[in-house]
This record gives sequence, C-alpha cells and structure tokens, in this order.
Amino acid sequence: MIIKFRLISGESDDFVRDIEIFSDDSFEELHKAIQTACDFDSTMMSTFYLSNKDWDKVQEIAESKIDEEFQADVLLMKDTKLSHFEPHKGQRYIYIFDFFSVRFFFIEIVNIRSKSDDDNNLEFPICTLSHGKSPKQVFIDDSIPDDFDDEDPEDFFDNPEEFGFDNIDDYDI
Repeated sequence: MIIKFRLISGESDDFVRDIEIFSDDSFEELHKAIQTACDFDSTMMSTFYLSNKDWDKVQEIAESKIDEEFQADVLLMKDTKLSHFEPHKGQRYIYIFDFFSVRFFFIEIVNIRSKSDDDNNLEFPICTLSHGKSPKQVFIDDSIPDDFDDEDPEDFFDNPEEFGFDNIDDYDI
C-alpha cells in the first residue's frame, strides 16, 4: 500500500507538502522524506506524535530515547513501520522539527492506495506536491542584536528595565 501524507504549517497558510511512501516503510523514512521535501538539515532532532482528531498528542515516535525510564512507552522511528497504527484516511500526526521553539507540522493521511504499474518508474518516498516556501527549520529570535558578540555583556546590566526585569525581589517563588 502507498500512503499519501499531507503536511501543513500553522505558520504559513501557503505551505503544503504531499509525500507518498510505502506503508511498510518506517517513520524514519518518512522523517527523511520530510527533511528532503522541506530542504531541512536532517541532523536536527525531531519527533512524531500520533494525534487524535483534536490534534492532541497520543503516542510519541522519536529518533532516539534520551531518558529510558521517562520515555519507556516511546516508539523509535527506525523500528516503527508506518503500518503500525493501522493507517486510515484522516489519521493525524504532529511532526516537531524545531525542539527549541516547539515548531511543528500538522500531518494527515489524505489517501491510501495500492501500488500500480505507473509506480514502477518512481522512486519512493516521493514528494508529489510542493506548494509554498517551507518555514525556516530553526527559529532565530530577531530581538537578539546581530552584533551581539561585539557588545560588552556588562552593558546589558546598565539598564535592566529595558528587558522587563527590575528586581529579583519582584518575583515570588
């Protein structure tokens, strides 16, 4: 079976990617296909979540486990086939591609079909629709000055009100 996944972004209304991939491929293969379709750096951490119809996270599928005890129920991308969750049209996933700013794609299965003779000349996974520019993979806060390295760090403490911080005693713990 061939599954067609549609990716959209909450950051950009015109961003859409459709990726077709075999159901017996792993989530790692889907991850690589997304990275390629969006021209992302594949060395950055990312994870999938099976989601419900309200986009609540149900089951994590990660590249690796950082804390074995805390992540005991987490599945690994390389070991989990796309067929593991019995794919069906309308099934939803969340793909976090920027852990530091918690940025992600909404993913939904939009079609499932049998392999046809026309597919023999194609190399899967394949991006079948690419509309709009991908969001940047890593969000850089524009409030940090470009010449930050040239600044004397002590200058930042001369006027703390500028940064919304007056006194540590203002914060109750």
